[in-house]
Amino acid sequence: MARKVKRRAPAADDLTILEPSRTLPIGGRNVTVREIGFFESLRLHAEIAALVADLVEHTDDGNVDLGRLHRICAAHPTATITLLAQACDQPPEWVQALPGAQGDLLLLTFWAVNADFFLQRVLAAVELRRAAPAATGPASSPP
Repeated sequence: MARKVKRRAPAADDLTILEPSRTLPIGGRNVTVREIGFFESLRLHAEIAALVADLVEHTDDGNVDLGRLHRICAAHPTATITLLAQACDQPPEWVQALPGAQGDLLLLTFWAVNADFFLQRVLAAVELRRAAPAATGPASSPP
């Protein structure tokens, strides 16, 4: 006899994974901050690589606290503005003109939506850095 199977509703975490975009009022507009897509990441490779390289340089385990994130974004203002503008579909000039608190909100929302994207790259680079000395092996001594 056939049995009716009830589909469970996705949990809140599942929805965040499936649709991580977030909409919020910033700078007098309702702005949707979305995940950077694969092809966008290819076009924005230089900007992404600059942030990832510094994130890798300043972590041993892939953990990125907000203070570290702010310092790295401050060291790469053009890349940060470009990425924020792309993720919220706004002009870079609009992002750059945001007051401090609203800029912070945009940056933190961007990070909440895109952290996995960046951390995958950071963790891969950290693992490569750890494996590099082991891959070369011990130095041999001459006979």
